[in-house]
Amino acid sequence: MTTRNGQIKNFTSNSGPQHPAAHGVSRSVLEMNGEVVERAEPHIGSLQGTEKLTEYKTYLQALPYFDHPIYVSTMAQEHAHSSAVERLLNCEVPLRAQYIRVLFCEITRISNHSLASTTHAMDVGASTPFLWAFEEREKLLEFYERVPGARMHASFIRPGGVAQDLPLGLCRDIDSSTQQFASRIDELEEMSTGNRIWKQRLVDIGTVTAQQAKD
Repeated sequence: MTTRNGQIKNFTSNSGPQHPAAHGVSRSVLEMNGEVVERAEPHIGSLQGTEKLTEYKTYLQALPYFDHPIYVSTMAQEHAHSSAVERLLNCEVPLRAQYIRVLFCEITRISNHSLASTTHAMDVGASTPFLWAFEEREKLLEFYERVPGARMHASFIRPGGVAQDLPLGLCRDIDSSTQQFASRIDELEEMSTGNRIWKQRLVDIGTVTAQQAKD
């Protein structure tokens, strides 16, 4: 920022909250020198009062609250909560339940990452990858829906295991979907890294050398 007497000074700006509908999420107060961040003061927030609400609940009653802080990774949040409870109680989870947990955490991860990468492309002006990824994400959410009955807020992974066993035919359908999804990943990658708008706004922006990363 240039003052009236010609001096160049840093300016302070807020970054976030990152989503206008998610009240209380993380934000950072940034000290900027042009486009270079000189200093950052993070404020982690208290999303929806979850910490206080769960003080008055049992471990099982508190579970649905963990679907909300990161609504694109609901089962991963449930897994984290349930794993913490199981460690506190020294509880052993049945092997089949462990496999089911990993299966749905991986579905969650694929859904989350595909949405995150393509919304980033949309933010810089390339909207097509997002629309394609959203179509694939809907197919993954159908697997969510077939297990607990909810598309997003599942409350499926619970302390001690999972809410119920998998319905007949679900594993076969998931396997079939993964075969198709592999080709869609290639298409999304081509639409992103080959997109002229995406490249013009990101190539050589914010580059970090190997030495800088190590330091």
